[in-house]
Amino acid sequence: MVGRRLLCASILIGCFLFGIGAAQNPVVEMNLLTGLTYTPSTKQWGNALIPDLKLTFSSENSGNVRGEVSLGTPAVAAPTIDDFIRKAFLRARFPSFRLTAGKTRLSWGDGMLFNAADILYGSSSVSVDLTQAELRSKTDWMISVNYPLGFFSFAEAVFLPSMTGKAQDMGVGGRFYTNVGETKVEGGYLTKVDTTRVHKLYTSLQGNIGPDWHLASSITIDQSNPSASDIQKSWMISGGLFHMQYLDGDRNLSLRLEMLSRPFGTWKFESQSEASCALLLYPEVVYSPTNTLSFSLRAILSPLDLSTLLSAGASWSVFEGFRLVANIAAPFGESGDVLLPVSSSNALGMTLGASWIY
Repeated sequence: MVGRRLLCASILIGCFLFGIGAAQNPVVEMNLLTGLTYTPSTKQWGNALIPDLKLTFSSENSGNVRGEVSLGTPAVAAPTIDDFIRKAFLRARFPSFRLTAGKTRLSWGDGMLFNAADILYGSSSVSVDLTQAELRSKTDWMISVNYPLGFFSFAEAVFLPSMTGKAQDMGVGGRFYTNVGETKVEGGYLTKVDTTRVHKLYTSLQGNIGPDWHLASSITIDQSNPSASDIQKSWMISGGLFHMQYLDGDRNLSLRLEMLSRPFGTWKFESQSEASCALLLYPEVVYSPTNTLSFSLRAILSPLDLSTLLSAGASWSVFEGFRLVANIAAPFGESGDVLLPVSSSNALGMTLGASWIY
């Protein structure tokens, strides 16, 4: 933890001294939403104001060094200083490699919601807010070194600070990225301490067959108990298709379908738990009749217990930087299903509000 705080302080000071001194105008993003919920089981209504404020300082996107600091309101009940820092990083381009240090997010693999290759942060949980534009946005403190190996080919090393202050609890990993023909090929490894030290490996493919496609697989090995049964249970496979169809005028339609499978999970038509659910699907449709108006329909589906989390939304860009948004979300299924783990989770929700960026 001491090392983590020291890294945090060093990056923040560095960003302010070097990146922010040459920063462009700061960007303020303010989302003011009001939420209304109804729980059929208790026949109770609920209401809450949901403010989300973000302030971002970025240096000019030129030269060999740039930095960014992004601060925002945390989404936890008892926040720490780290919870207010969404991003704080420096990126330096040297003649033979690139260095990134700070709190940021690295994209390993592909997938908007499900990504088995995301061994750094994890992209398998169904505890997400489908009304958000970015479904996976977790960041963490790290140092990464990217070494180019050729055209669209590189190797990357990642170092994660210790949470305990002990050097032996640091995390380290790396990945290799290249193209084989028109297919992107990626593979990587990470070891870090969760409750015990674990070793994670993944491979990922991405290409285009008309729609864009991606496929990934990963396993986790517990160093203290590397049993074959646990390795099998940790095996995840994700995949997806995405297609953008441009229509007459300014209209466009985007279609997305993603899946997450645990081959050694529970393949039974009964209530599922998230840790062992064998198959999950994520379909998404977004239709934009104009360049200022869009409608979206998203869902998380569990075909084995037939539970569903459905979200429909609309966004209208009234003025430059100012949007009105509306969303309705509802779960379907029985109590104990993977998307309704408890009876109180079947609440219907509606949010209305505005987003302003200036």
